[in-house]
Amino acid sequence: MRLDLAGKAVLITGAGSGIGLACARAFLAEGARVGMVDRVAPPLLPGEVVVARADVTDETEVAEAVRVVAESFGGLDVVVGCAGVSGPVGRALADTSAADFAAVLAVNVTGQFLVAKHARPWLGRGSAMVFLASDSAFVAAPGMVPYCASKGAVVSLTRALSVEFDDVRVNCVCPSVVDTPMARGDLGDVLDDPAFPVQAADDVAQHVLYLASARSRTVDGQAVLADFGMSARSGFPA
Repeated sequence: MRLDLAGKAVLITGAGSGIGLACARAFLAEGARVGMVDRVAPPLLPGEVVVARADVTDETEVAEAVRVVAESFGGLDVVVGCAGVSGPVGRALADTSAADFAAVLAVNVTGQFLVAKHARPWLGRGSAMVFLASDSAFVAAPGMVPYCASKGAVVSLTRALSVEFDDVRVNCVCPSVVDTPMARGDLGDVLDDPAFPVQAADDVAQHVLYLASARSRTVDGQAVLADFGMSARSGFPA
């Protein structure tokens, strides 16, 4: 399928590693121009790349990073919000502080809000935003309350922005467990269990490419769930 992304100006948050880095590589492979935004310097990639450092919880830094990338490219065609944290994993609610909860929402939700707010003036008709949510917006595991709440909020934010922006499509991808440094730090060797379905960061990047392209022009305000069909299975032992 031709995605016709060559020459498109793309801004990606969380581009230093994991899914964000996979998205940067995938867009560059399509011939796009990519602005890589992260708190730390991302790896050097071949192609037309602009790097800007920002903590997505800091509005001043986000605004400046967006400005640097957008002015370098003369505007933006695509914004991809990949910056995210897992927060406390496997911790009971009674042991989770309000500060822990707020820290997860600050990155996973407020960070998406801020990049949308400051990128919006640089986006023209036919442009697209794609956020990274999670299957945890729809299903839950014990000890994941902050993360699940944050990803559910991203799904609702996606829908709200798709209505707010009449000329920019806004969608999100909701993958199940992805083999990234963050996931390995949380789950360890579980990711290597053949019985445990795990996807690669590039699998997610391919969904992002489609949602960013004109091939998905009729898709707006949607949460694309990519979980190997696990959420469709009944929990009954029948």
